[in-house]
Parts: sequence; structure tokens; C-alpha cells
Amino acid sequence: MTTMTWSPRRTADTTTHRAAATTAWFPPELSPADPFRRRLYCLPHAGGSSSAYRAWAGRLGAGIEVVPVQLPGRGTRFAERLATTAEEIADGLSAAIAERDDREWSLFGHSMGALLAYEVAHRMSASGRPPAHLVVSGMTAPPLAARRERRPVSELSDSELTRRIGELGATPDDVLKSTEMMELLLPVLRADYQVCDSYRFTSRPPLRVPVTVLGGAADPGAPVTGLAAWRDLTSAGYEMRLFPGGHFYLNNRLDEVLRVVRAACGGGGRPLGGRPPHA
Repeated sequence: MTTMTWSPRRTADTTTHRAAATTAWFPPELSPADPFRRRLYCLPHAGGSSSAYRAWAGRLGAGIEVVPVQLPGRGTRFAERLATTAEEIADGLSAAIAERDDREWSLFGHSMGALLAYEVAHRMSASGRPPAHLVVSGMTAPPLAARRERRPVSELSDSELTRRIGELGATPDDVLKSTEMMELLLPVLRADYQVCDSYRFTSRPPLRVPVTVLGGAADPGAPVTGLAAWRDLTSAGYEMRLFPGGHFYLNNRLDEVLRVVRAACGGGGRPLGGRPPHA
């Protein structure tokens, strides 16, 4: 028989470790904790970090707190191993969100971030703590995204991958031409594209969460038919909005995008789902 002795130090260390792990997903300088406000967790595109949403802070109204999500291996988590599957990221982020005492919360994800947000929404719904709203951007619905026919990034040389990124139009030319910068960026891009390339859709009942779908009208990677297919993934409300521009349309249409996101997440009134506010 093994006898276990309770140790205050062990308990404190475990609690501290859990808090540190949770904080890693939400950089404190970008994510002030306020459980009395609605939270919007924002997941980045491939190659992106929490800084992609720095300009969103304070622009969704006093009632909505923007919480940029920091994925492993970048920014404040640079020393960590890069994750290469949607399952690993969604499991970790779902656990971190569950640790927070959120009263109402929603998800936003652009491109790869949309796939991850969808998976988090399912995990949290299964645990009885669904988001109030899911806003996805620049990504074909997961059943179609999993069947896309394109050359895997693992088969691309560094120059071919750099060219693919350049075609999306969001990375400055001086970064693309900098050997030092690309040495830092390419491993992150390869890991994130592996997340997308290895993604396999799992058939599940539709989310009971309203879904708002955003996209660029000239984005060949997320055509209208692919965006419209999100309708089949929810039994709650659905809305699609198109904006002029390509894959990174939101960089030039940020004010318009934020108005749509604010309305979807309850900034203009009562949210459509999620946990009700405490009296």
C-alpha cells in the first residue's frame, strides 16, 4: 500500500503552475481580467500571434473585452514547442478558457484561427460551457477545408513557401526579403500550415451557437460557396457578410469588421447565446 501525504507546498506549486499555463494563452498586457464583461477570444491566422489583434483593444465598446490568444512557439511563448495539430491547440486553449470564470464569452478566428475556434466551440459546448457566438473569417467551412486539394507545405521549399505567403498580400516585402526575419517566421508558418494540412473534419451534431461568417469577396482561398457551407454547422442563427478585398480584407476594412463583430457579440444588445450574466 502507498501512503500519500498532503503538502501545502505541493498544492501551491500545482496551483501556480496551472495559473501560469493559463496565462500563457492570454498575454496579460493584452488581456486584462474582468469576468463581469463579455470576452471575445481572438485566434490568429497562420504565422500570426496575439499581436494581430492589438489594434482591436478598446474598440468593441466598454462591454466587450478583446482577449488575443497566444499560440505556443511565438511571442511570449517563443521558447515553447510549436503545435502542429488542431487537436493539440484546441485541447489546450479549451482547458485554459475553462479555468477562467467567464460569464459570457465568444470566439473570433481568422483563417487557421477559424478552424481552431470551431474546434474550441465544440469542446466547450460538450462540457456545458458553450460560447455565446462564433465569428469566423476567411476560412472555408471545416468539412470542405479538410478536403482542399493543394500541395502540402511539407513538400514546399523555403522559397516556394515564401512565395505562397507573399501572394496573400499581408506580409511586407521587407520581411519577405529579410533572411533573418524569414528564418524566424518560416518555422512558425510550417507548423501552422501543418495544422491546416493535417486537419480532418469530425462529423458531429451542429453547434447550438450562432455563427457569423466574414470573408473577402476576392479571396480565392475562401470562396462564397465555402463560406456559405458554415450554415450547416449550426442549428442556431447564421449570418454571412462579404467585404471588398482578398484574404486579409480585414486589414483595410477594420472599422466595418469591428462593427459587425460588436453586434454579433452583444455589443449592441443582448447576446444570442452563451451563459447569461449574473444578476
